Amino acid sequence: MISLLRDSAAHVFVDSIDAPTLSEGDAHHLLRVLRVKSRDSISISDGKGKWCAGVIDSDAVVEVTSEVFVVPAPKWALTVAFSVVKGDRPEWTVQKLTELGIDEIVLLAPTSRSVVRWDAGRANKNLERLRLVAREASMQSRRVWLPKIDSGVALTQLSAAFIADPNGVALDASHRTLAIGPEGGFADEELNAGQGLVSLGETVLRAETAAISAAVLMSNYRIKGS
Repeated sequence: MISLLRDSAAHVFVDSIDAPTLSEGDAHHLLRVLRVKSRDSISISDGKGKWCAGVIDSDAVVEVTSEVFVVPAPKWALTVAFSVVKGDRPEWTVQKLTELGIDEIVLLAPTSRSVVRWDAGRANKNLERLRLVAREASMQSRRVWLPKIDSGVALTQLSAAFIADPNGVALDASHRTLAIGPEGGFADEELNAGQGLVSLGETVLRAETAAISAAVLMSNYRIKGS
């Protein structure tokens, strides 16, 4: 089953696994960008754990060629929250967190030392863009569970979150929600907002590096514990 998914020429998400139909954008991506040929094997998922194998023809019509498989949700969910930083680094961070298997990705509302602050209109536009980035990364990495993407969430709303800080304890399997601060770090009063401090190592990391490091460690502990 796993090889059927991993070795497919392309992976795509549809609204209904029982009657899969490609969107115009996905059809273009598979046939024109990835150059998937007629009758090449693809994998199809609803983003909620169900997937099957299929083929497409030159008109992007999908034919299912296998039974529908159901992959249960992970044993425990992993969440990484991070502060928005400059440039395209939020997109890059969401892409990599998705590839690494993080289940929920949260862009924090501005904190005391945040430099980047999105207004409402820009926030909504950027959130839609980041959800598209996560969807595309999920296609590339053959995920069958799409991650949840939220933005504008206050640090105080993440009651289960641990705070990434060099003075914290070493990360272990009990740390399943982690918040990463902006480039200047969290202010002292913000460090007390979570369940405690968790260290990602002895060096001071850039915000996006910290997010990826956290994802690698958290995913590794989940694999060991599954």
